[in-house]
Amino acid sequence: MTPYSPAETASTETRTPDDLRLTYVLATIGFAFLIGWELSATFSPSLALLGFCDVREATALRIVSVLTLAATFAFCAWKADWAFENRNRLFAIGSLLALAAVANAFVNTAFAGIPLAVSVVSWALFGVAQGSIMMYWCVFFSLIPTRRTAVVIGLGSIGGTLLFVFANASDTQWLNLSEITLFIVGSVGLAAYLSTRIPAERILPVGAFRRTKVLTVPAALSVASQGAVYGFMAIELCSMGQEVAVIGGASGLVGTLVALLWALLGSKVDVDMAVVQRISLPVLMAGMLLFPFFDGLGRVVCGGMIIAALAHSTIVGWCTTSIDNYEFRLHPVDRFALRQTPSYLGFLAGSAVAYLAVFAYPLAGTQLDLLMVAFALVLVVAFCVYGGDDAQARKRLNELLAPPAAERALEAAGDVGADQSGPGFFRKRCELVAQRYALTPREEEVFLLLAKGRNAEHIAEQLVVSPATAKSHIYHIYRKLDISSQQHLMNIVEDYDGE
Repeated sequence: MTPYSPAETASTETRTPDDLRLTYVLATIGFAFLIGWELSATFSPSLALLGFCDVREATALRIVSVLTLAATFAFCAWKADWAFENRNRLFAIGSLLALAAVANAFVNTAFAGIPLAVSVVSWALFGVAQGSIMMYWCVFFSLIPTRRTAVVIGLGSIGGTLLFVFANASDTQWLNLSEITLFIVGSVGLAAYLSTRIPAERILPVGAFRRTKVLTVPAALSVASQGAVYGFMAIELCSMGQEVAVIGGASGLVGTLVALLWALLGSKVDVDMAVVQRISLPVLMAGMLLFPFFDGLGRVVCGGMIIAALAHSTIVGWCTTSIDNYEFRLHPVDRFALRQTPSYLGFLAGSAVAYLAVFAYPLAGTQLDLLMVAFALVLVVAFCVYGGDDAQARKRLNELLAPPAAERALEAAGDVGADQSGPGFFRKRCELVAQRYALTPREEEVFLLLAKGRNAEHIAEQLVVSPATAKSHIYHIYRKLDISSQQHLMNIVEDYDGE
């Protein structure tokens, strides 16, 4: 069986929009369920999942689950090939473990005197389940055409945030737990069904996936610092009660709406993690520095600003990771795990700091001011070291697709004397121009369509990629050819004499 190539099946998939449309619709619903119970876990210390104990004990249990969640991602990054090959088994186990925390909440609500160790084990297993199910969803998104992936993730995130509010706004704990159970079952069931809709030939053997160093150390530190802020602020808001926790989780709706806007604008904008970092930093800084100066509603607003900015970064991260995995045929488990590990290690550290600052050694006044300033400085330093520049990462991805120089030279040599009157001469001329300007194979496909006069929207449809991805390829082609118009590109092809 030949490895799957997006270009080879583009025309086929374009002819079957109904199948893709159903996949996208179901994926939107399933991802909404995932976000709904993931947010319920994030703000669980003052919500139904941990409503059977006080906030201090609940926070400690949540920290346990974050620890095992980070450990799960670290293990998957270490054993990425094994995790991919055994993803169905891990998903099945995770599906059962995901209900551990809910079952624990039901039991503790119904019966008094349940040992704390039972809750600790339940939440440790819950963290493993959360990591395995998130991983499975990323693998799914990495194996389907990217034409609507960003829109699906954006809409699913909005729907999931609304489901989170719906499931946790009530004071009836049994009802809330039942709704969260529905979310878990829904996300698991739809992920399992959608995985059966992926053609077998599209799933590459594990050794056929490309690998690249996704995050440099500075980039990992930047991701970890944002995770730390998220962990800290989630616990801070939870310590203020159920209503504030729900408002805090719901404030992420603003960030997800912005992420959806980028997806809908498509080729009109070119948003990557560098742009997201630049957008998020001022909002995070303002929220952190203003937080100590307010009480009550003012702190809720500052916390909401921070959660909104971090939600924006998280959703765009999901989109870019999934789309790049499909476009460049990157190892989906390796890449996702490498991104999530520093994020949740940072979340773990931020949650631990919040536990100390809120419960163990309560901080107020100048002490809290200094802590917020320290967080702000960490963010600024991490961003400055990172530089907010994805250029090197993008260059490494493009290099993965470039064939060896010797192979290119051999192909070019074999083209001498080709029939210049045959119908394939135009394509051959385009290939020679692409080789001369060192275009990657994916850029070469886009170049051929541009030379035929096609626009970005048509190219996105033909290659089954997002409009933003098509626009990005066009930008890189124009830069390599040092041109500024499509007509200039067509003239280069027409005038090319092979020298």
